[in-house]
This record gives sequence, C-alpha cells and structure tokens, in this order.
Amino acid sequence: MGEATGREGAALTELSRAFQGELVTAGHSAYDEQRRVWNGCIDRHPALIARCSDASDVIATVRYARTVILPVAVRSGGHSFAGLSVCDDGIVIDLGPMKGIRVDAQSRTVRVQAGVLLGELDRETQAVGLAVPSGIVTHTGVAGLTLGGGIGWLMRKYGLTIDNLLSVNLVTAAGELLRASEDENADLFWGVRGGGGNFGIVTEFEFRAHPVGPEVFAGPVFWAMDDAPKVLRFYRDWLADCPDELMTIVVQRRAPALAAVPADLVGKPVIAVVACHVGSVEEGRKVVGPLKSFGSPVLDMCRPKPFLEHQKTFDPSFVPGWW
Repeated sequence: MGEATGREGAALTELSRAFQGELVTAGHSAYDEQRRVWNGCIDRHPALIARCSDASDVIATVRYARTVILPVAVRSGGHSFAGLSVCDDGIVIDLGPMKGIRVDAQSRTVRVQAGVLLGELDRETQAVGLAVPSGIVTHTGVAGLTLGGGIGWLMRKYGLTIDNLLSVNLVTAAGELLRASEDENADLFWGVRGGGGNFGIVTEFEFRAHPVGPEVFAGPVFWAMDDAPKVLRFYRDWLADCPDELMTIVVQRRAPALAAVPADLVGKPVIAVVACHVGSVEEGRKVVGPLKSFGSPVLDMCRPKPFLEHQKTFDPSFVPGWW
C-alpha cells in the first residue's frame, strides 16, 4: 500500500491486529493471483486485498476503509463481467475464504456463507436430495448471483434464487452487522432481493431448498444451423404446453470441442436446445421426447444424468480468464 503514516498507519495497524484472515498487498507473493477475477480482460491493482474469514473481518475492513477514505470492491466468486469485484488503488473485501454451508434436511433450509460457489452449494444439498434454485455455471459465487436475482434450471418450478431467499446477515457501510428478513429490517430485505450489492455486504444467506434428483432428464440436442428457423418454430409451439418442471435454454454457436462431440461436428454452426426436467426421469423422458425426435438432430446428449453433472453443462463455455 506504499508508506502509510499518521492516521492511515494507525488504522492499518489496528486492522492487522483485529483481522483473522489474510491481508494481501502488492508485495505479497499471492498478490497477482488474488487480484485476478473471472473476466481476464480486467487488470486492476488494489491497494489491499482483505481475505476475510468471517463477518468480524468484514466489519473491521469496512471500518478501516471509512477511516482511510478508500474505495471498496466486494468479491465472492468474482464473476462480474464488468470487473466490479476488484478496483484500482482501493480495498477488495474478498469473501472467498468464507465457505460455511449448513443444510437442515428436515426444514429444507440452507445457511450459506458469502464465499461459497454454486458447485459447492450443490454438492452439499444434493447429498440429502435437495437443491437451491441457482445459476448454470458452477464456479459462480452464490452471493453475486443471489443479489442480482438468480436464474437457472429450477426457476420455472421453484422461482428465482431471490424467491427462495429467507434472510441475510449484512454489514452496512457504517460497519454494523444486521439481519434482514420478511420480519426484520423488511425494507432492507426487499432491496437486497435483486438490488445488487448496493445496500451492504452480505456475509450469510439463508435459503429455502427443494427436492431435486439425484437424477434428472437433461442435456442438449443439436441441429445444423440451417435448420434453425424450423427448430425455433417447433420450440415455440412445443414449449407452450410443457410443465413447469421443464426449463430450457436455446444456444446458437459453433459446436464445441468436447469429448462427446464428434470431431467432424466441432466448429460447425449449430443450434441447440438444452433441456432440464426436474421431475421424475420417466416423466422427463416423455416430456422431452418430441424435442429429441424433431427433425434431424446432428447430436443428442439429452439423457438421464445426475443433477450435479447437468449443472456443469455450461462450465466449459465460461472458463475463467477467457473473456
């Protein structure tokens, strides 16, 4: 952080004494690694990266930032396209080390600390046959996804991620820890659900979970791009009568170089419908059957599979550092 003197130096000393996690500055061996985010186009150099271990570390860092009057960025999974989870010459409050997950199978609720990634949450909930509606890329942070709304495979049946949010613990700009829910700080809870990170730093989320899997009927069906007009017309008509258990995403791209994609198809323009039916596998087979048999698919990867496997479908298309 350069030379800190006077008030700034005293504040940094106080932070260092109170902080239980790790403070990373430009001279630290891990600095370059810790300042990187998912979007490889973002190259920013914060003055300090505070890798928080718990809410008390977040509180201490917020109070420090107020004292030294430095800008703050907050990072969970670091998936912000715009790179908002890192800043130049300011403080990154890194929630990544905060990985606590507590699943209550009886009440079907889950408490999740703000550094948890979607794949980590899925593994814990699927161990007891549950899932929280979330996103479609497993290395996305739960926090950023939730505060922005949260769309994914379960949303037609169970709603957005914010529809399943029961409460949050949040550190305000004044460095105070609050709980917000429908019954406590209700206005703040209203704003948190979809308002982004504009109201404070959420350190813990409480979600409602739902029975899912462990197997679902899911995956993509591909057609040649020349067939796109008729595929889309069929898709529009077919989807109108599909149940809420089915969620689909249409993708138009060049066929990816994946193990399941034939070599002669890789790189060719295709249209795909990616489906996920979260009811019984047999019912999913019936519902998705018309899609699988429409026209002349060049590749059909839609089949019974673990929900955990399907959640990784789009991971190869969003590798950290590609963007």
